[in-house]
Amino acid sequence: MAVESPVARPARRRGAELEAAIEAAVVGLVVEQGAAAVTMEAVAARCGTSKPVLYRRWPDRAALLRDVLLRQATAAIPAEDTGSYRTDMLAVMRGWAAVLTGPGSRVVHAVVTAMATDPAFATAFRDGVIGWRKEEMARLLARGVARGDVRPGVPVDLLRELGQSVLWHRFLVTGDPITDDVVVRVVDEVLVPLVRP
Repeated sequence: MAVESPVARPARRRGAELEAAIEAAVVGLVVEQGAAAVTMEAVAARCGTSKPVLYRRWPDRAALLRDVLLRQATAAIPAEDTGSYRTDMLAVMRGWAAVLTGPGSRVVHAVVTAMATDPAFATAFRDGVIGWRKEEMARLLARGVARGDVRPGVPVDLLRELGQSVLWHRFLVTGDPITDDVVVRVVDEVLVPLVRP
């Protein structure tokens, strides 16, 4: 009688390794099938973990999506103080340009598509990722006012979106190139003159 050797089970991932696998699973599902494909079951199966592991970290798929996309955004779009409004905006705009022209553009397309058809996802994305960006841009403008390179009383609600809106318009509507020259021109010819004291 032959004795079967035990099948080795893969080691259980924990910490950063598990987080990276979950993030990769979510992003892969969003890109390949859309945000609606991101279910706790699908993510668990794709990254080789269990649903209870996911539910210990996130109460539902909307929270999971929001957190993963927020991590992606915070990694891609700088928020550090570079010393001036101009260089802060160049860093932010270059971050957006890299996302919109690089491999991350597939995720952005999938997110935009999902927002049009999935109200829960749209709310989670707006509250998480877009909310974070609005707060960061308001802080960036406040730093500029404190340094004296942004005039007090600028319309923060408009200026926090103005530069990026050119890039998003090119990405979603016109298909015109998003180049570093465009980034520099928007910052130097539009944004800096608008905020100059």
